[in-house]
Amino acid sequence: MVWPDRLRRVNFTNPLNGRRWLQLLAPDPRHGIRFQPDLDLAKPELGFSFRSNRLGLRGPMATDAPRVLLGTSFAMGLSVDNGDNWYEQLLEPGQWFNAAMPVGPQNQIRVLDDLYTGSGETLLYVYHPNVWKTAQGYLTADRAGRDIFSVMRWKADRASTLKLLPRWLAKEVAKTGSGLAHYARIGGEPWYFNAGYCHLDLAAQTGLFEEVMGHFNALFARFDKVVALRVPIKEELAAERGWSQQLQTLASGYDAFWNAFAGRVAGHVITAALPRDAFEFGDFLPYDTHWSARGNATFCRLAQPILRSAGVTGLIGHG
Repeated sequence: MVWPDRLRRVNFTNPLNGRRWLQLLAPDPRHGIRFQPDLDLAKPELGFSFRSNRLGLRGPMATDAPRVLLGTSFAMGLSVDNGDNWYEQLLEPGQWFNAAMPVGPQNQIRVLDDLYTGSGETLLYVYHPNVWKTAQGYLTADRAGRDIFSVMRWKADRASTLKLLPRWLAKEVAKTGSGLAHYARIGGEPWYFNAGYCHLDLAAQTGLFEEVMGHFNALFARFDKVVALRVPIKEELAAERGWSQQLQTLASGYDAFWNAFAGRVAGHVITAALPRDAFEFGDFLPYDTHWSARGNATFCRLAQPILRSAGVTGLIGHG
């Protein structure tokens, strides 16, 4: 497996890359965050081509569509070229409103309140384990009356980035020593795994779980049919191979939140966890957490029969 240099550079935890990403975003008092509208970036800007629409979201602006796509960045589409995002290959244009952004479900309720005019026939929620930690940040910002940039101390100016770089490097060295940063060679190429990625202990975060679960149920109640599909991340694949105890602890924490979530959703919500062993490392990017183009295709292949079995329409080639 030989990766082009541009794919190795897709790593938004690196402040130099993160700066380019943050410059595309703007805080929103209700929706949490939005893209700058009408972006159309060529591959050299981020390592992949990228577009936003007039609303500051991804995909066609089908706000009156009967079906809605939500989730965090895996649902939104990131780190692959335009045309390689899974929803561009699976969902019929004009039949779905892609309102997904890396925000919490409370913010997503507000997005629908403010923008969505469709019938609410179907919601496809791509469940990624980062949703709880993501929601926590936006709830903190909401309660403090501040925007997410100030709460998370995100800065995109050059001077701040240069100051942050040595601290980031020092933290990465410390994480490597503690085992939270795990490096491996796969197919002759270096890979990075973050054993602390969005890690939360459910037993210590029951208040957060209850609050966010309430938002999930309010969100799901807006739709006649809901399918929540859990997607694995590459750290979970590494955990199954027993590469480190920290990775195994991380994966166990993800499972705990998913099991609690699946046990608390309403009866009309179909939950399904895509099998980890159906994904390979090549379905992800070496330094980024997101899918490669191949991973987007793998998700399409796995999701399509689940959606069809659930009676979901508006799929490319299947009505």
